Amino acid sequence: MALAHPEAAGGPRRTAPQAPAPGFEEHAFEKSFVVSAPRERCWAWLENPATFTEGQVWPYRVEFVSCDSRPPGFHEGGLNIHHGPFLHLPAVLGEIREGEYRDLLYFYGSYVISPRLLRPTRLRFWVSDEAPPGGGTEVRLRLDSYVRRGFAGIWTAGQRVFWSRFPRWMERSCSA
Repeated sequence: MALAHPEAAGGPRRTAPQAPAPGFEEHAFEKSFVVSAPRERCWAWLENPATFTEGQVWPYRVEFVSCDSRPPGFHEGGLNIHHGPFLHLPAVLGEIREGEYRDLLYFYGSYVISPRLLRPTRLRFWVSDEAPPGGGTEVRLRLDSYVRRGFAGIWTAGQRVFWSRFPRWMERSCSA
């Protein structure tokens, strides 16, 4: 199943574009999986700040702030940061299509391990109830980054490990 990227339909990118520094190349990591829960429940879980702030392993943390009267959380223009040792990911929430798509745009200067190696630029989630036979909700994520040449394989392997528990965590949380 093809879940459209917003730019393909002329959708906005709501932060300053980034460009790779010399010696960096574009990298995309994608993961798709099916959760045996309704789309609405999966979306609510993805849009709940507590999903990402409760039970964090110290010294890592996720924080949400709002620049207007709305409470901190998942809304267009909302700010968040994931931080800890070797991790600095300040971001703004871009386009959100209720129940189907969320775009998180990392600011220039975001990094994992070191700004000399790995610079994430964007994290997107799509959810759809057009899952394969057997039902459920299809969830797809894509993390775009600039990666120092020669580190793409290591970054891909690290992302596979990092995101490997996400489907089970979501399944357990959304099917309860």
